[in-house]
Amino acid sequence: MSMTGALHVVQAVVSLSFLALGVSTVIDWLRRRERSLGYLALALGTLGLTGALGQLNTRTGYRLGTLLGDFTLVLLMASGYALLLFRDSFIPLSRRLRIGALALCVAATAAALVVAVPVSPGVRPTSFQLAASIALVLVWTACVTEPIIRLWAASRGRPAVQRARLRALGGGYAAIVVILLVAVFGGSAANSPLMQWLFEVVSVIALPLLYVSFAPPRWLRRLWRQAEEDQLREAVHDLVLFSPDRPTLAKRAAEWGLRLVGADGIGIVDANGDILALKGLTTESARQLAAHAARGGPPQLLATSGSARENAIVLPLPLDAGMGAMVVVSGPYTPFFGTDEVGRLRGYAANITAALDRARVTERLAALEKTKSQFLNLASHELRSPLGVINGYLSMLEQGVFGQLKESGVRALEVLKAKTVEMNLLVAQMLDAARLEDGRLALKRDRLDLRDVAEEAMQVVRPLTGADHDLSLDAPPYQVTVFGDVDRILTIISNLLENAIKYSPQGGTVQCLVSADDHAASVTVIDSGVGIAREDLPRLFNRFERLQNLKTSHVAGTGLGLYLSRELARQHGGDIQVESRPGAGSRFTLTLPLAGPIEEPEVPVVTEPKPVAPRLHVLTPGAESESQPA
Repeated sequence: MSMTGALHVVQAVVSLSFLALGVSTVIDWLRRRERSLGYLALALGTLGLTGALGQLNTRTGYRLGTLLGDFTLVLLMASGYALLLFRDSFIPLSRRLRIGALALCVAATAAALVVAVPVSPGVRPTSFQLAASIALVLVWTACVTEPIIRLWAASRGRPAVQRARLRALGGGYAAIVVILLVAVFGGSAANSPLMQWLFEVVSVIALPLLYVSFAPPRWLRRLWRQAEEDQLREAVHDLVLFSPDRPTLAKRAAEWGLRLVGADGIGIVDANGDILALKGLTTESARQLAAHAARGGPPQLLATSGSARENAIVLPLPLDAGMGAMVVVSGPYTPFFGTDEVGRLRGYAANITAALDRARVTERLAALEKTKSQFLNLASHELRSPLGVINGYLSMLEQGVFGQLKESGVRALEVLKAKTVEMNLLVAQMLDAARLEDGRLALKRDRLDLRDVAEEAMQVVRPLTGADHDLSLDAPPYQVTVFGDVDRILTIISNLLENAIKYSPQGGTVQCLVSADDHAASVTVIDSGVGIAREDLPRLFNRFERLQNLKTSHVAGTGLGLYLSRELARQHGGDIQVESRPGAGSRFTLTLPLAGPIEEPEVPVVTEPKPVAPRLHVLTPGAESESQPA
């Protein structure tokens, strides 16, 4: 096959491909019936038909060729004006500009048809024919170039898929403009075989660009948005885990909702009708559209007030408190570039639903924690005054101010004193826990001897011991100096001793051991009580957590003691460890940093007396005794 024959074949294939592209867009428009897609179908369809008729025109007779040529001119101008209308469908033109462009297209086409007198081969066209052809091309180029520039400008800041499709559409039409301008103004060079082959290469490049602008395959969509997907995953991760409250979460979610589909407006509506986030929409419009999501179901395409097409997407949000909604008002490109984006938006709505429910649970927990802290603070303050009065009267009774008590009264007084100690410890726990939650717990650090604090703690809890309990303290003979708040460390040791007594219902020895090594001091409380199961140890220091079983169901408490003790220990730079087995008792160890090296007491040196020479005592009658060395 000759070079000329191959060129004709390639030209025919390219023309038929453009025609197939036009037919595809027409079929897509018939299925979806969207105005913007209809204009694009008209633009690509007439362009493809123009190429096909151009090839047919070169292979027909004279009379038929003239008719086809005239019809081709009309189709060419129709394709240019249709592309301008496609641009007008999402970026409106002024009425004056739209009518002016139509008038120019009609005038240029009419002029070209009037002067398009058949010209014999080898005869140069007249100046009128040449001017009409140039005017036709310039008007068509102007109709096409303006949308090309607008498409590229509007693609900035759009989602990745939309941006690529807009630029592909603009690039495809730009390639056709270049071909047409070179063909008209290139003179004899434009008719050379090399230039004709170059035209076909450019056409082959323009064809896939135009195709992917309205029907890109899935693999290409994934490739376009790969970088954006990474950003989306990070955004969803931040939404689900790090949003402080529901309004903030909704506002962040709205930003990505707009980016996902290139929308102009978005509203996120709570189950009770409250607007959590709103952008580019009125409150009334958002609520009216959200009302359509009350029954759940798939996303719905609706028309906003004053719109001639379905330009809103309503996605139900099945929240725990009821049915909310995310309303997205489609932007200029969304009706045309919406099939893939709506699917992504649906998956995104599921993430928002989970995030909003998580935020609601977090808010409820925060409110509950605040209520607990307020209750602890209030209760502890309100209980301190009556407990002070009770303690005062108990001391007066013990001292005999109201008379001597009988033996039964003394026993009752001991019980009352023990219960008062329990209440005092409980109020101290509640008050410290409330201060800890509010961040108001300040430590007054001083150098102190841990032996003295342990001894004082023993005296505090001694009224709690029963007749079968043996409370003992084992401390080294040297100072165990730590740097801390004496009242808080007293609270820690008292809590550990109180627990040891309470969870040793059958009595037994409760030991308190104070020791130190090179870097740390420790207070260990050992009991022979009910013990703790291994699986319960992780929950032991949780706030308000109480481990219940048959042996401890009668023991009263709030679950604050161990939680508070460990938190106070950690604020001192220490910690509490526990070793326990069911039925074998427990061993709690408080460790604190030493304030200085251990100073063991000096052992006094005992020196033996020097030997003294024995003396001989001689007694003589009538004389005093006299001692003489032997």
